[in-house]
This record gives sequence, structure tokens and C-alpha cells, in this order.
Amino acid sequence: MYKCSPSTNKRKDFVVGNVYKLTVRAGAHDTVNGPVSVELPESYEECPAFALIIEGTKKSIPCQVEKTQKGLQLTWIVPNLKAGSSQTLLAKPQASPEPNNAVILNNNIKDGRVDVLIGGDLFTSYHYAHKWVRPFLHPVIGPYGARVTRNWPMTTKVKGEHRDHIHHKSIWVAYGECNETDNWSEEKGHGWQRHQGFDRVISGPVYGEIVARNHWCTHDEKRQFDETRVLRFYAMPDGERLMDLDVTFQMTQGKVVFHDTKEGGLVSVRVASSMDVRNGGRIENGYGGVNEGETWGKKAPWCDYSGMADGKHVGLAVLEHDKNPRYPTEWHVRDYGLMTANCFAWKYYRPEEGQAGDMTFPRGAVRNWRYRLFVHKGDARTGGVRNRFLDYIAPPAVIVAPQGVSFG
Repeated sequence: MYKCSPSTNKRKDFVVGNVYKLTVRAGAHDTVNGPVSVELPESYEECPAFALIIEGTKKSIPCQVEKTQKGLQLTWIVPNLKAGSSQTLLAKPQASPEPNNAVILNNNIKDGRVDVLIGGDLFTSYHYAHKWVRPFLHPVIGPYGARVTRNWPMTTKVKGEHRDHIHHKSIWVAYGECNETDNWSEEKGHGWQRHQGFDRVISGPVYGEIVARNHWCTHDEKRQFDETRVLRFYAMPDGERLMDLDVTFQMTQGKVVFHDTKEGGLVSVRVASSMDVRNGGRIENGYGGVNEGETWGKKAPWCDYSGMADGKHVGLAVLEHDKNPRYPTEWHVRDYGLMTANCFAWKYYRPEEGQAGDMTFPRGAVRNWRYRLFVHKGDARTGGVRNRFLDYIAPPAVIVAPQGVSFG
């Protein structure tokens, strides 16, 4: 038994908390900078923080603690674990989190923007102001400080950017036929996604997280259904960036049909114009398809877009969780820089089959889609996108055992 205190690090003032031995075991693939989580049966009030110590050393790994219904959840980044190998950590309770928030989220309410800083550097900003048709992330800054998504129309200062499709705002969530409402484009009669508030905006040593509530509305602002959007931003080394995006729809107002159309994506990306295939970039999917001819309308567990941005070779991958409806999704991905996960457009992807991809959500229905976005160096092979996808759907296993360890 080890003890902690909210007011001091002196052992005599500590309150009760267990020390746990955590054995992290890799599967059949290497894990490199992969997030893992484990639940411990501890009271948050008694032990609001833990230190992770590599067994046999004094080296610690940053971890983040969240309260759950069962106890506490610890999350950390596994830096490097070879296939089939294991690592042993000691989870030691402590009085308070380390004074090191590697991911800092600043909510600028006046401007309707949450800035996400990782290691003191801006990664992206979540824009939710009423002036926008729908929320989006911009800029998106990856390795070498390169901006990997298009800046137009948010800014017109970047030379050489293509100025088509004004609704392609960097990274966003949208769909083009929700009943009769176009919540994809910004053409006449388009729908709206209206920000209702945040359930939380938190910073931390391992990740920062936004939980936002949105109403999807018709053009005349009539509420159609509700969305909860969770964005989690991880602290990664070497300029790499990792973000989880969870989208949950709740049909609060009545039945809604997502009609079959290619105009939409539950996660959508417009890469920097210099990364377009037509400018020397490259699309690659999880089955080895390359560029639009081999990836558009094709099913795949992930899709990657890479090329030159600010003079550096970088890429952005979208990884789909295997629990999503209609996994693996089809991809509406174009040589001109668009990449979206759209599992509904069957009559466009496979017109010869004569089957529509409509999905009907009755009143009260709740549906969830989950994705991970990975901004990396080089192309999909250089960036190790395949292994990052496996880390997402099959992270290392963590075995927990309480230990009667004494710390002096």
C-alpha cells in the first residue's frame, strides 16, 4: 500500500492508494508512439494522479488520469514496443498531476475558437463561431511546422492554392442529404451545424479533449438532429500529430434519412494544394490502391494523402475504427485534394448494382462513428500508417496486478 496527499509529497501525510504493476504486451506488430489506456479500481478523490515508472529504473512516462464509473482510467503513450515483446511499469499514486500539460487547449470565446497547443506549438484550432456554416479545424500543422491542409477560404494569403469548393474547410464533418437538407455544400439553401456548447475542454500531460454539442439544422434553422463531437489531441514526439474524432448522432426531432450521395463525409479533409496528386502528391489506401483511379469509391480501413507542404514531404492519414457501421468505409477521395470517409454513396460507387446506400435513423436512434487522424513525415510507408492503424484497432494489451511495493 502506498499513500498520497493533496497537499504534500511527504510520506507521513499521504492518504491510501495502491501501487499497480502494469505489464504492456505488444501483439503481432510493432507499436510506436501508440496511446493505451487501462482502468484501475481506485477512488479519484483518494488518488487523483499516478506516476508511471519503468520497472528497474527511475525513468517515468507521462500519464493522464480520468475518473470513470468503475474507478480511474490511466492513459499514456507507448513509445516503442517490438512485436511480441512486453514492458513492465509501476503505477505509483501521487498527490497531484505533474506540472506539465503537454497539450493545452485555450477557448477563445470571443472569436469562437479553441486553440490546441502541443509542446507550446500550435497544432490546430477548432472554429465554432456562428458566422461559419459548420465547425472545422484550421490550420493543421504537422512535422517540420508544415501546414498540411488548405488555407483558403479562411485566408487568401497563400499563393498557389486552388480556390474551388468553398465548403472544403481544412478538416470538417458534414453530409449532403439529411432528409431534404444539404449539410455539405454552402450553395443556396444549404443547412447549418450550430454550436450549442462544450461539455468539456480539458488540457493534460498526454492529451487534450473537446466535447462539443451541435445541432444540425435546415436552411431556415429548424433543428433536425443532435451531434456530439469528441476531439482528442495527443502529445506526440518529433512533430507527429495524432487526433481521435468521435461523432455521435442522436435523432431527437424525428426520423432522419441519410440519402445516398457522394457529397459528404463523416470525416472530411482538404489537403494543402501542393499535396494534390495533380501537383505530385500521392493517395494510398489500406489495400494498396494508389491515387484516385484505385481508391475512389473503394472500401478500405484507412486512406492516406501525402505530398509536399511548405517544402517538406508530409502526409495525413484517416484511420477508421473497425466497430463503425458499414466498416470498412468507402472513400470519396480525389486527385485534386479531397479525402472523405463516405459509406453511403453506393449508387455512385457501384451504379451497376442498382442498390442505394441510404441509412435510416428512426426517432431516438443513436449512432456513432470513430476515426483517428495521423499527421506524419513522408508517405504512408515512411510514416508507418499501417502500424498506426493496427495500434488504433488492436493496441497493446495491459495486464494489471496490485503490488505490495514499498517506496522509501
